Amino acid sequence: MLKTVAIAVALFGGVAAPAVIHASSAAVPQARSKTLQYQSFQSQTAASQSFAATCSAGAKKIDSRIDPAWVGQSFAGDGCSAPVLPKPIDGYTASRARVLASMAAQKKYIAEADVYQRCIVNYVAARRAATDRGAKPMAVALVVIENHRLAASEDSKQRVADQSNETIRAYNEAGSEDCK
Repeated sequence: MLKTVAIAVALFGGVAAPAVIHASSAAVPQARSKTLQYQSFQSQTAASQSFAATCSAGAKKIDSRIDPAWVGQSFAGDGCSAPVLPKPIDGYTASRARVLASMAAQKKYIAEADVYQRCIVNYVAARRAATDRGAKPMAVALVVIENHRLAASEDSKQRVADQSNETIRAYNEAGSEDCK
């Protein structure tokens, strides 16, 4: 039975293959023709329009997505909670006082994140010491999760610093006479 099915599939494939190859080769010139028409349209459009340079060419894209909630919450009773990320500020529209406040928020966040990281390190060290003394063994998952929380906190500190620097850059650019 299987032999009969295999022979039938092979015969059908042998008969259908030339038709498929012919159809695909016929579609290629049509696709090339449409691509050439589009490229011609693009070059005509580009030649008829010119755009002035923008001053925000140096703007940096910053990933402002927040970490999952569990990263900042206390884990396994460690008592460590991540600080809240400061809100990003649009430097193009912000006042000088608002930019200075965002700089202060950045410094405060980094200091709080350092305390958070120390809390995690101290908790893991205490659990290791308890394990060495013969208390309940420390799960490998605990170390992996705590290391992930430390890495996420470091990433968040860098993200906050980048956001603050971008706010300052945008504020300075908005106030620049060259861009007006």
